[in-house]
Amino acid sequence: MILTRPPRNRTALLLGAILAAGSAAASDVPASRLERLSKGVNLSHWFSQIPASGGAYSHARFASYDKPADFALIADSGFTHVRFPVEFEMFMDEQNPGVPRGEFLPDFDAAIDHILAAGLSVIVDWHAREDTKRRLSTDDGLALKAAALWGAMATRLAARDPERVFLETMNEPAGGMSLERWTWVQNALFAAMRAGAPRHTIIVTPNRWSGVDALAALSPLADPNVVYNFHFYEPMAETHQGASWTTGGERLLSAVAYPVDEAGKAAQLAAITDPAARKVLEDYHANRAWIAARLAKAVEWGRANKVPLTCNEFGVYTRVSAPDSRYRWISDVRQLCEEAGVGWCMWDYAGGFAVAVTDKDGRRSADPGCLRALGLRP
Repeated sequence: MILTRPPRNRTALLLGAILAAGSAAASDVPASRLERLSKGVNLSHWFSQIPASGGAYSHARFASYDKPADFALIADSGFTHVRFPVEFEMFMDEQNPGVPRGEFLPDFDAAIDHILAAGLSVIVDWHAREDTKRRLSTDDGLALKAAALWGAMATRLAARDPERVFLETMNEPAGGMSLERWTWVQNALFAAMRAGAPRHTIIVTPNRWSGVDALAALSPLADPNVVYNFHFYEPMAETHQGASWTTGGERLLSAVAYPVDEAGKAAQLAAITDPAARKVLEDYHANRAWIAARLAKAVEWGRANKVPLTCNEFGVYTRVSAPDSRYRWISDVRQLCEEAGVGWCMWDYAGGFAVAVTDKDGRRSADPGCLRALGLRP
């Protein structure tokens, strides 16, 4: 398939995106594959999100951050799959984007080998850097190069078992991309991926941060072998309390209770002076019914379009959140997804939202409370 640059006219761009998407095809994703996507965890900060203090990509990090013992722990805990976030930028040669740079391909292949050897399935996710997303919002040439790269990587992955290896277009395509822009970019990525891996199930996502509102505005693709993804971190007062990277007042909050405790919230508000933090907490009214209503927006979209869904990110930042409150939120989201037939993949394995705890010697073990909240065995 030849990919061309998008039309400059905004109306023509939107029309082209709609025509490219077409009508949703009746899903033929095998039930066995959906079952493999039923219970997962994200392998963050391994091949992506590497802290600046950790230096650039390195063979040593890829061989040591997550290891076969970790995948055995994940499988023994009852997870069916992992999401493997990878910064494909390490493979990108902008002068020859259809031929991946080879330095870290053996590390990438070995990681997938170890995951599959543990009996897990894997979602290979282009976890693009923020600078890449910003460029994709305006740079047509980069979008076409990204498609060429994903096509080459899909061809490489096509030899893997399509029952156990899934391909995801890109994580949270923010960077200022409108729905129209992301639709064109994703269609280009998808066409190249499908050409490279015709039998594999591809996971697609809405724009911005892949939330339920963005999903509800997405036009399904005319391809039956697709799963549609959304992320769920609502409300942010609970899930991102104490998170330094947030742009709202969440970073100044702590000990936010779920479900909401109005008396406790009033006491907290009396002690908060920052306007942004006050606004976030004043707007916090979450309980199970509130979460169910938000998730219903995604579920209803999936049912209306007769397509399968997965929630491949959800979780609560652990630094200042109370464990019992955190576990209640995780349990409610997980149960509501399962009741609606939506697969899930928690964020994350051993990072700031951790399923696994790491001791002072670097040894990891599963958090029993978190596993119970996920309906898994401690």
